Amino acid sequence: MVTLAEKFRGCLVGATIGDVVGAVVEAESPGYIASAFASVDDILAVEQVEEFTGPAWRVGRFTDDTQMMLCVAEWLLDDEEPHSPKRLLERFAAAHEPWRRYGPGTETILRLFAEHEDDWRSLSTIAFPEGSLGNGSAMRVAPVGLAYFKDLKRAASVAIESSRPTHSHPLAYQGAVLQCLAVATAVGLGEFASPQAFLVPLRASLKYFDDLMQDTSRLIHALDAIEQGLARAASCAEMSDVLGTGVTAHESVPMALYCFLRHPYSYADVISHAVFIGGDTDTIASMAGAISGAFLGDSAIPPRWRAAVREETYPVQVIESLADRLLARYAR
Repeated sequence: MVTLAEKFRGCLVGATIGDVVGAVVEAESPGYIASAFASVDDILAVEQVEEFTGPAWRVGRFTDDTQMMLCVAEWLLDDEEPHSPKRLLERFAAAHEPWRRYGPGTETILRLFAEHEDDWRSLSTIAFPEGSLGNGSAMRVAPVGLAYFKDLKRAASVAIESSRPTHSHPLAYQGAVLQCLAVATAVGLGEFASPQAFLVPLRASLKYFDDLMQDTSRLIHALDAIEQGLARAASCAEMSDVLGTGVTAHESVPMALYCFLRHPYSYADVISHAVFIGGDTDTIASMAGAISGAFLGDSAIPPRWRAAVREETYPVQVIESLADRLLARYAR
């Protein structure tokens, strides 16, 4: 039986390693990735990746996905309820390291926050007048799923609040809620009954907060496609043509979910398939890794992959400590 401590650690570390692996081949095509690498171990054996602009990417580093996820964890630990979106934005701005490949919209928000602190709500529509519908809030929401895994509606509410500072489009809210509830459901599972059973609370979550999430037809259609794909045992590569691998929440969140549901008992297979489909690989692998780690626990993560994380401020041990603190505070 996997303990809650193992699940909490597995979620945060699993997300981090998915990000670290996926960062090496982010935005590359499946054909290129398959021709250049035979496995995840081959990807992690590379020392650095040359960038078109800026310094080379050092393999073993995580991107903005993990950096912001850790900020969300710290926000949940340090910020009393009701959790303040503004204080989360303050954390994002303080932790901001531009070289970690922030999206241009989020980059602009964090750069301008100090000048517009009193009017922080307006920042989320500076780059996108209707708010960003990207996956930036879904990629970082896993700690919310851990903290509120016993109360799915509360988890969905806090997921939306965590999205507000940078991703205020209804589709971004939907993606954050779907990913959050996938993590929460995985934490609460003892055994994996069926993919269909796993999807039941996720479908229900899209009916929460209609005034904020609005038209959920795209994600409902994606969940239908997931069920159809699983019924015919479609590979993750096949489903990438159906669901998409882009940076929008309505593509990448369902794709990450499919990678998990197609390989629920193997963290290694989840990450491998999430990375080799190409596209927004760091975020898809990070989200899929969070769900898989939350179900299987940290012992499912290959030790050699853990050892590949090269971070001075946030090594794996510090990330595990954050998971332990979340467990101590919220899983009473």
